[in-house]
Amino acid sequence: MEKNEGPGGSLRELGPLLSVGTMLAASLCLGVLGGYWADGKFGTKPWLTLAGLLLGLGVGVYNLVMVILSRPRE
Repeated sequence: MEKNEGPGGSLRELGPLLSVGTMLAASLCLGVLGGYWADGKFGTKPWLTLAGLLLGLGVGVYNLVMVILSRPRE
């Protein structure tokens, strides 16, 4: 008996993997935009934008690793 019975069983498993790109892009955009806003507020251009970029990248890679590790092994 297959573990993915019913319509869309294998698509349900792919759902988290399909959202990884969106999560990575969103975390990068939010990090850069937050850093850009903070640079404008504190006058530290471009340092907080770069820090936001690195923070967003780190969060995005962390989410990517967590999604991959949470997939069930076959």
